[in-house]
Amino acid sequence: MTIYLFTVQEEQRFSIKQIHKYACDYLHDWFPRLGSYAGFSNRLNQLSEAFRRFSASLFEDFLPWDCLTDQSLLDSMPIITCSGKRNGKVAKDLTDKGYCSTKACIIME
Repeated sequence: MTIYLFTVQEEQRFSIKQIHKYACDYLHDWFPRLGSYAGFSNRLNQLSEAFRRFSASLFEDFLPWDCLTDQSLLDSMPIITCSGKRNGKVAKDLTDKGYCSTKACIIME
């Protein structure tokens, strides 16, 4: 978790592969038992609940005074799961093949 947060914040590296490579190249003295990329990726996946709780704690502690907690912002930009030439294999029950021209933001109450 420390490697991930430090590398994202200070080094502006956002992909897991970039983060692991940076840690291997420059943080090996601090984390000598870092392991392979696959192991690092698996550990991050296992920490998803810890990241969720950590971010919730940060939001509670540092919530701006003018923040509206009863409203959320939803971005309706489509998420591309495959090229338009193929049928998707990811989240078949949630995705659909097609083009969406709507690119507006919606405020939900």
